[in-house]
Amino acid sequence: MMDQLALMLFTHDPELANKAEEAGIDRIVVDFEFRGKKERQSGYHLEVNKATIDDLRRIRKAVRIPVIARINPISPESGEEIRAVISEGADIVMLPMFRRTREVEDFLELTADAVGTNLLFETKDSVDIAPALAMLKFDEYYIGLNDMAIDYNLSFAYDVLRYEMVSSIRRALGGRPFGFGGITVVGGGSPLKTTEILEKMARYGCSLAILRRAFKRDVQGRVMSEEVVKIKRTYMGLLNEVLPG
Repeated sequence: MMDQLALMLFTHDPELANKAEEAGIDRIVVDFEFRGKKERQSGYHLEVNKATIDDLRRIRKAVRIPVIARINPISPESGEEIRAVISEGADIVMLPMFRRTREVEDFLELTADAVGTNLLFETKDSVDIAPALAMLKFDEYYIGLNDMAIDYNLSFAYDVLRYEMVSSIRRALGGRPFGFGGITVVGGGSPLKTTEILEKMARYGCSLAILRRAFKRDVQGRVMSEEVVKIKRTYMGLLNEVLPG
C-alpha cells in the first residue's frame, strides 16, 4: 500500500493541471476513451472526453507529477494509440472496459514494461477473470463503479460494494495499489458525502482516488491546496481507525 492517498484529477487544461500540482494533487489523467462510451452511458449523465495527443503533450509540459493516459478499449488500433501516448510522455497507461484475459495480455505486451500500467475494472467479466489476472505483471488497478453498476444493472454505483465485487477483485489481486469511486471536497458530495466514501475506501485499504467532476466546481472559491490537505488528512485518520493495532 502507498503511504498516503494518491489523488488523480481528469483534465486536458494545462493551467488547471499546473494549479492541481501546486495544490498537492498527485496525478493528472488525460482521457482518450470515447469508443462505445456514449452508447453504454446513455441516460446516466456521465462525462465523455476525447483527448488528443496535443492535449497530452501540453499537459506533459505543464506538470512534473505523473500523467496517466486512459486509452480506448483494446482494438486493432491499440498498438498505435499506446505507442503515441508513451512517446508523448505518459507515465501510466490505463486500460478500460476489458472483458477477457487475452485483452489484458495484449495490453501488457503492447506496453512492454515501457510505462506503468493500470487496469480499470468496469465489467462483470472483468470481475470473473480477476483470479486469472493475478499472475500477470501490471502495477495497479482501479474499479469504475459507474460502469460496473451499469453492467450489473444496479441502480446505484455504490451497490457494487454491497454485492462484493470489490472484495472479490481485492482477494484475487492482493496488495497492488488500487482504488474505486470518485470524491470531491470534504463536506461535499451527493448522494454520498466525500467522508462516507473515504470511510468505505479506508475499510478496503485504498491508496488511489479519482477526484470526480464535481471537485472542479466545488473547489471554486476555496483554496485548492487546503482542500487537498483536508481530503488526505481525513482519509489517513479514517485509515488509522480501521488498521489493526
